[in-house]
Amino acid sequence: MKIGVLTSAYPEYEDDPHGIFVHRLMKEIKKKGHEVKVLAPFTGGKTHYIMDGVEIERFNYFYPRKWQRLCGRSGMVDNVKEGFFVKIQVLGFIFFNVVYTLLKFREVDLVHVQWPIPNALGALLLKKFYGIPYINTIHGEEVYLSKRFHTLPILRYLVNNSSKSITNSSGTLKICLDSNLNKEKLEVIPFGVDTDFFKPLNLDKDENIFQILAVGYLIERKGFEYLIKAMKEVLTKQENVQLKIVGSGPLETKLNNIINDLDLNGNVEIIKNVSDEELLKLYNLSDLFVLPSVVDSQGNTEGLGVVLLEAMACGLPVIGSDVGGIPDIIEDGKTGFLVQEKNISELSKTILHLINDKYLRQKFASNGYNIISGKFNWGNVSDGYLKFYTVL
Repeated sequence: MKIGVLTSAYPEYEDDPHGIFVHRLMKEIKKKGHEVKVLAPFTGGKTHYIMDGVEIERFNYFYPRKWQRLCGRSGMVDNVKEGFFVKIQVLGFIFFNVVYTLLKFREVDLVHVQWPIPNALGALLLKKFYGIPYINTIHGEEVYLSKRFHTLPILRYLVNNSSKSITNSSGTLKICLDSNLNKEKLEVIPFGVDTDFFKPLNLDKDENIFQILAVGYLIERKGFEYLIKAMKEVLTKQENVQLKIVGSGPLETKLNNIINDLDLNGNVEIIKNVSDEELLKLYNLSDLFVLPSVVDSQGNTEGLGVVLLEAMACGLPVIGSDVGGIPDIIEDGKTGFLVQEKNISELSKTILHLINDKYLRQKFASNGYNIISGKFNWGNVSDGYLKFYTVL
């Protein structure tokens, strides 16, 4: 089967985190004998390359090319906040997305759209003109944005005309149903984790330090400022605790200022641009993983929380906010703890609880690892998608 993939985020190189979950799915589909070609916007690097057998072609959406700012590392939602010059590039993106889709995907058997807004219009036209079916993967952001900008009728039309639209969590499914998207078109298939790569390693830890890890783009909805502030409270009860936040993004300066203002420089560190191998080591050198996501000022939140899957696959106990798709991963009290978003006091008390209860940490780590190895490995996830691919 020839599969065309339309996406606004895709990695440029092996350790690039930008849209990496999309690549890991398509890599698995390719391994199972299907031909995969990805069409994604230009983000400053290569324009045509092959990665793990998947062909990727980048298209320009604004000229001159060096002025393109919409599709960078932080994602379209955050980049568009930079001002009018970036906002007008949205129109160019949609136009060239449609043009390249019609040019490049006329010979495929199926189009798989990631984020139907802004990527599904070309797939819709391919279906109307050439009878090529398409499915969507809905991540949640597009639903929140459609509510905010009053484009829900467009999203409904794109979903209703798809063969199937996959949501990445029950949280995302709920907001789709609340937005009156067609229930008959919707299914839930989570993203997965490469359990052959992300796994427990036998590394020597510093037993004198309790190491907490957080990973993600430095943007509002990740909620890192609340975790940093919770660390101030944690350190009043436990001295030898450190937090490492792995990521980069527009809030880096703000977060570093909070660290400085709270005098946490010796205990909290932001680490940028690590490779997958380095990230794997960081997971395995840590004692606890925290994802303190929030509903941001635009109403957007965590669609699933792939970094939680990676941490649990490495045998880490986890804490996550009770928002979005995170409860699909963490079963409160069994595989980790869920806490109220933005509640610094509850977060700090929960961290301290796990610091002081080694048995509970081991229980969470073991239960979480077993669930990830089954439900969330990419082999099983890709099988879920192939079930819909092959019946179209």
